[in-house]
Amino acid sequence: MDTSWFRNAGLGMFIHWGMFSVHCRGEWCPYQEQIPIKEYDERYMDLFTADEYDPELWAQYAVRAGMKYMTLTTKHHDGFCLFDTKTTDRNAVKRGPKRDLVRPFVEACRKYGLKCGLYFSLPDWSVPAFMTGPHLTPKEWGEFLDTIVFPQVRELCTNYGKIDMIWYDNIVGMSNGKESFEVNTNFREASDSTPNEKLTAEDYRSRELNAMIRKLQPDIMINDRSLLPEDFYTAEQNLTPPKDPNRLWEACITLNKHWGFYPADPYYKSIFEVLHSITAVACHGGNMLLNIGPDRYGRINNDERRILEAVGDWMKKNEEAVRGVERCRMNGGSYGCAAQKGNKVYLYLHFANEEGFITIPHCTEKFKSAYMLDSGKPLTLEYKQGKLVVHGTPRYEYNNIPVVVLER
Repeated sequence: MDTSWFRNAGLGMFIHWGMFSVHCRGEWCPYQEQIPIKEYDERYMDLFTADEYDPELWAQYAVRAGMKYMTLTTKHHDGFCLFDTKTTDRNAVKRGPKRDLVRPFVEACRKYGLKCGLYFSLPDWSVPAFMTGPHLTPKEWGEFLDTIVFPQVRELCTNYGKIDMIWYDNIVGMSNGKESFEVNTNFREASDSTPNEKLTAEDYRSRELNAMIRKLQPDIMINDRSLLPEDFYTAEQNLTPPKDPNRLWEACITLNKHWGFYPADPYYKSIFEVLHSITAVACHGGNMLLNIGPDRYGRINNDERRILEAVGDWMKKNEEAVRGVERCRMNGGSYGCAAQKGNKVYLYLHFANEEGFITIPHCTEKFKSAYMLDSGKPLTLEYKQGKLVVHGTPRYEYNNIPVVVLER
């Protein structure tokens, strides 16, 4: 399987969109507010109309931002499917929009040269057997896998042509150092007397599920949230790389504090924060998956557009420094961090030096030249006392992360 596209992507778009976009309180609202599924559906399902859904416009924003792939929530934890499925009437064809929303998304990805990722939640709050778990209700749990999980994943991998990525989601905790999922049985409409259970890859039959996916989509990439390592590691709302420096990985972050549409959350990251995160992930050889949360109609808000456009402006000048780079031993000193590719080392200037230079401690490697990536401006190298000083760097640039290139 060729994974080079993922290793060289650098940046992608995550899209959290679904029935949870209606109530404007995030995708965890029914769980956090303990809304019974029947009431949840009656209040919100038919209000999810997707009247202005235009995945080609999303793709255009992704391309403008320098992104190489998009990943859409085809089904989140509330169990509502954006795709045509025979497994449940809780889907966008039978209710709400009254049409398949995944097909035009996949087609938009292909039209604009983007790799296509489909997010799929293994947890499903709408299924009682999921809330009780495999140990208390093993027969019902098996039926949940056989009639919901496996058929839905098969539909996603069969009905839309070539898919590049399955992005599983889970609700992951830690138990004795092993990844597992803790079921909060308080959400069940019955009683809250049942103790929590910890779900494993064996409970989900993840090896069997992923083998089915690979048979249907031989070139697909699968993340690690089926509780098996698979092709790449996923960091959520943090920039922590995997311990294995050669492991493919991706960090996903929100632009404000929430994944789904949440207009009461005005706490959007500054452009500097977003670029800081992109380069902090790149210095460890990872990709950044930036999230947007369209409203019930499919519209991207102005704050998200503003950030995406600013990222695109930066990527036009600096994309070389975040695509296909790998970890570098060079000390970040006080300026930031570094990555490398071929005969070049990229220094991400997270913090400017008002004196117009940066210092790389413990550096005796001799470089032939140095310049600013965005402008090509040549810089001066000075070696002294076991460190490298680069003269001529920017003193301060608002909402920017300048990149210095050192050539070997």
